[in-house]
Amino acid sequence: MTRDPGVRRIVVGVDGSAESVAALRWACREASLRGAEVHAVLALESVCHQVASYAVPAPRQSSGSWGAAREVLRRSVSEAASLYPNVSVRTEITEGLAARVLLDHAREADMLVLGRTAHGPDPYRGAGPVIRVCLRAAPCAVVIGPAAAADPDDHVPQSWRRNPSYLTAAR
Repeated sequence: MTRDPGVRRIVVGVDGSAESVAALRWACREASLRGAEVHAVLALESVCHQVASYAVPAPRQSSGSWGAAREVLRRSVSEAASLYPNVSVRTEITEGLAARVLLDHAREADMLVLGRTAHGPDPYRGAGPVIRVCLRAAPCAVVIGPAAAADPDDHVPQSWRRNPSYLTAAR
């Protein structure tokens, strides 16, 4: 893949979850501030990656999974890019393990943005395996989005915000 050296690039992992769409919105906003382009990547794991290495995978129909992946990527990008129409968003579906695909695309990126999905009752649990691999091996800055879909304009944690109620009570 050739890249224009004068253009900054932000790679975003997209899987259709609310968190990945929030990460994509955040990346679009960041790209609008930095004059960068966004590269939304969906990793499509083949059946052979979902069985033991010594097992022979059953034949599969690739058109169904690729079609579903295209639809997920189209919906995610249209939702996020509509907020920032001046940002260039490229999309790509690549077959392979998610961490490997994202690291390959991040090789020439300025930033890799991922959304963290919270499973279970603890929203503060550790990052999943894809995020851990990307944090260890990415050649660029890695931004991990919040576990819940957040306001794309919100860069300030809730705990750091001032409570303006004391200002209005003093009047």
